[in-house]
Amino acid sequence: MKINVCSVMVDDQEKALRFYTEVLGFQKKTEFPVGEARWLTVVSPEQPDGVELALEPDGHPAAKPF
Repeated sequence: MKINVCSVMVDDQEKALRFYTEVLGFQKKTEFPVGEARWLTVVSPEQPDGVELALEPDGHPAAKPF
């Protein structure tokens, strides 16, 4: 079994993207619009085909408990 994508709930996708890329050193892998948000993933530059972190907006009510 292999994990390909792991979700990270964020309140601001653009701010999260800057943090993960500029501060932590990840690189953007995928970005395309999905309604009002984006499907946005980042990966480690050492493993570009490794686990992707999906920066998911936390605006949905189901995200509040997380």
